[in-house]
Amino acid sequence: MRRISWAAAGRLGAILLLGAQLGLSARAAPLDADIQRRVREATFEVVLPKPAKESLSYDKPWQELMPYQVRSDMYVPIGTAFSIGSGRYATAMHVLSAAFGDSRGEPMLRDAGGNVYPIGQIVKGSADQDFVVFTLAKSPGHPVALELQASPELNETVYAVGNALGEGIVVREGNYTSDTPEEEGGRWQWQRFSAPISGGNSGGPLLDGQGRVIGIVRAMRSSENTLNFAVPIRLVTAAPDQVFTVDSRVVTGFPVFDKTRTARFTTELPLPKRFADFSAAYMKAADDFNAGQLHQLLADNAGEIFPRGSGSERVLHGLYGRSAPGIVVQGSNGNWTITQPTFSRLDLGHEGWQDAANFKGVFVYHRRRPDDIDPSTWYSDPQVAREAVLKSSPAAIHINGVNAKVLSLGRPEEDTPFADAWGRTWQVRVWRVTTWFASEWQVEFDLPVPDGSVGFETRLSALGRQAQLERLKLLTSFIAVSYEGKLSQWDEFLSRNKAIVPKQIAAAALRIDYGHSFAFDGRRLAFSYGPELQKIDRDSRLRLDFGFISEADGVVLDIAGVATYDGDEKTETGVFRHAAPAQGASEDARKEWGRRLRHEHPYDAMAMTVNGRQSISTVNGTADAQPAPGVLYTFQYRAESGTPQDAMKAKLDLLTSRARVKER
Repeated sequence: MRRISWAAAGRLGAILLLGAQLGLSARAAPLDADIQRRVREATFEVVLPKPAKESLSYDKPWQELMPYQVRSDMYVPIGTAFSIGSGRYATAMHVLSAAFGDSRGEPMLRDAGGNVYPIGQIVKGSADQDFVVFTLAKSPGHPVALELQASPELNETVYAVGNALGEGIVVREGNYTSDTPEEEGGRWQWQRFSAPISGGNSGGPLLDGQGRVIGIVRAMRSSENTLNFAVPIRLVTAAPDQVFTVDSRVVTGFPVFDKTRTARFTTELPLPKRFADFSAAYMKAADDFNAGQLHQLLADNAGEIFPRGSGSERVLHGLYGRSAPGIVVQGSNGNWTITQPTFSRLDLGHEGWQDAANFKGVFVYHRRRPDDIDPSTWYSDPQVAREAVLKSSPAAIHINGVNAKVLSLGRPEEDTPFADAWGRTWQVRVWRVTTWFASEWQVEFDLPVPDGSVGFETRLSALGRQAQLERLKLLTSFIAVSYEGKLSQWDEFLSRNKAIVPKQIAAAALRIDYGHSFAFDGRRLAFSYGPELQKIDRDSRLRLDFGFISEADGVVLDIAGVATYDGDEKTETGVFRHAAPAQGASEDARKEWGRRLRHEHPYDAMAMTVNGRQSISTVNGTADAQPAPGVLYTFQYRAESGTPQDAMKAKLDLLTSRARVKER
């Protein structure tokens, strides 16, 4: 199938562009025998070399289960091409563009005898009209060309010729039914025909009853598979030589908001060029255009994009208190919020797990490191974490009743640090995934946290890869996450991996003396306690929550909450920052802030039952202090249901007695 990344994917609606896939071939249609012979001699498979070794490792040699024709073939079919005379050949542009940057090699033509012919030079074409004309580096010994017919008759019998389903050239009959306008503005007419086509037919000739080419098979409509689409051959003959043109409407968006930017991607690439040079020039032009459009989209909307937009107040006056990642997104009302997708859990064994969810085509995750993997190895060796997930995943390929699992992607080709707008250091891992039937990039943005890592990943094709990487880099600044783990995991995280610790945490003093004391001293808050408040051992848990905080010089991401938990005693402590509501805050937010200012219930140090547990809270400072503070901290203690008021109050006093709020 044709892959559409940077281009306007929505233009085609339900139209499917055809590439090669496996299946059963169809019976040839009753075209005159001599014409069929000539057509078959002039029509070729477009193939890619099959890699000698895939980049993936599996739990069993699944290739042996494939049909003999597939496993013994040295090439993988991806479409069809045909001779138009004078040493020139034509195919659909999307057949060749699917091979741009392919790690398996360059596309070639293969005849019925198995002879393979590398492409020589690209001589003309159009991305929008979906055709390309090229020469071969070495022509067949007795070349046969097809005659062209630029003025076909409607309703005449036509024949779709191509490498249907990747199993050789077949001919199938139908009618040339109508013309339909090109989707963007009716700049030309596509041909519609009823001859059956299948994956792999793309780029093949559409013939009239005399075997003359009237079009290039292009696409099928999934909702109406009896009416398919072709590029009129007159568009090919009328196109100028020595230039490849692009003139497409492209809609650019960004996943955290609904704003889009529409512009035309126009370029002319001088020809002739070798395939490698042509594909490189095309991909660079596409990447430059799309990266520029993305940055322009953000610049056009800079005044309302978080954290500058007026709808940012809710996020700027709160904090994020979950270890699984959230995404800062803009709602239809213009307000920004932190949303968390619905995660599903994958057990990695040895107390490890992965919570993962899909967010607009990006796979967002939180991975808890299995206890049998050394922390330093987990943080430094991306192959280890990747293989732990693959080993536990139920995903498999199914061949002849046998399931085969991918066990490893190998080592990434790239593993580089990237600092987001808030100073957090992500590891950008890029794997080149090469299989018999695909060549893609697996990209992972991984943020180390004490209990493992959080991040997101996706698959990219070569076409548009650099622009997509730029988009993902920008997305990192809209990811919210708390840092959580056992105290023993915090020890490892802080002492052995200084390069990956965010500056906000590195600037705070965290002192843990097991069995004796816990102390936190940050730029906004300091407090400490001993075992009389809560047990302090290696399995006790600590979570640092972060908030987007407005300061005189702008917005910063900083620690805005500290929570600890002991699993044996089932107790929790928490200290959380709250900023005064913005001018446009909701009535509920103003009422809640008023209760904090006045130390009213539930901030009056009176225990209450919440979700089956006892909870008690208070706020720093004195009630109704003047001038009114702009920031307050809530101190909270939780214990099992039934804990009496005096015991709860004593614990809360222990938490507040050694606390010092450093900001107002």
